[in-house]
Amino acid sequence: MARTTYYGKLRREEKFSKEKRLELMFDLINSFRIVKSPVETADFLQDLLTAKEIKNLSIRLRIAKLLLSSKTHEEIVRELHCSFATVAKVSIWLSQGGEGFKKVISRLPTKYAIPPNLPPIPIEFQLPRVLLTIAQYSIAKNQNVKLEKFLGGIKDKEATDKEIREKHRQEFGK
Repeated sequence: MARTTYYGKLRREEKFSKEKRLELMFDLINSFRIVKSPVETADFLQDLLTAKEIKNLSIRLRIAKLLLSSKTHEEIVRELHCSFATVAKVSIWLSQGGEGFKKVISRLPTKYAIPPNLPPIPIEFQLPRVLLTIAQYSIAKNQNVKLEKFLGGIKDKEATDKEIREKHRQEFGK
């Protein structure tokens, strides 16, 4: 007969000693610290996290950003197609401190949009606007190329994860 216990089964992370958990957290925190550029960060996140985790974290960050810009919970749910529970959770984190969110969001660079066509007026009146448009287009294009590469890597990772799950199911499943 099976042995009865009043204690639940230990979860995976609870099996580690406190010292081991601190060591793991130390490595994680410092791995983010030593990443120097957006490209290195994208590569690191792509290697560290699943595609679903990347999407969830990016949504949480945007929720925090929108909450800090005084958007209502309803507006955020409509805009991001997320649950009220997720918005409420991030709102609670912000109200209980949220210093990490606040510091990071205050330092986020602007994501530029590719500018629309110029209005049909004489070129001499457009020169400052043309120069600004060219600079903005260049920045936006560069940002979009990097993001598309990152998204491509995420899609590759999703496909690999699906293939691994399928192989595992075939090997060990029913």
